Amino acid sequence: MRVVFGVMMLCLVSGQPAHAIEISQNGSTATLSGPIRDGDQFRLREFLATPEGRQVKMLRLTSPGGRVFPAREMARDIRSAGLVTIVDASRDSCNSACTGLFAAGVRRLYLNAGFEDGAAIKTGLGFHEGNAPQQSGGRGYSGPATADMNNIYYEMGVPGATSLITKATFNRMYKISGQTALSLGIATSLSAR
Repeated sequence: MRVVFGVMMLCLVSGQPAHAIEISQNGSTATLSGPIRDGDQFRLREFLATPEGRQVKMLRLTSPGGRVFPAREMARDIRSAGLVTIVDASRDSCNSACTGLFAAGVRRLYLNAGFEDGAAIKTGLGFHEGNAPQQSGGRGYSGPATADMNNIYYEMGVPGATSLITKATFNRMYKISGQTALSLGIATSLSAR
């Protein structure tokens, strides 16, 4: 049975529709996809409280990232639920705030990860400095957002991830190999076993 929990939510600040995370389930594995927005922490919490959500043992992540505050709350719920987090680097990207969700897993499986680190890699775990809207328009570097991401990694017991944030500017992505993920304690395994 496949359960899909929520596709859209209304953005109360701007009045414009915003895509929320999507959570789908197949047996004991759920997949969380899409950008992380304000309010998504409640969406995940409500899903995990359902009878179907209580069956979930593993959470596959594929997200471009998003807002740090809801990501921190979601990370706490993932850890509290005792979930194993999975990123399959052959097809999934887990960037920015999504890496905080990955760090929350009681076991963190980084599958099919390559052997190189760098900006040219398209999939896998991606890190960068924090950003926020600027008064002049557009987005720019944000020290508070960077600090908030670092705090998630420390809270989840994965301080090695903090060294990766400054590998890319706020508007770039730095992807990591399986070996880097293991050596920094970000991943606990490179296989599903």
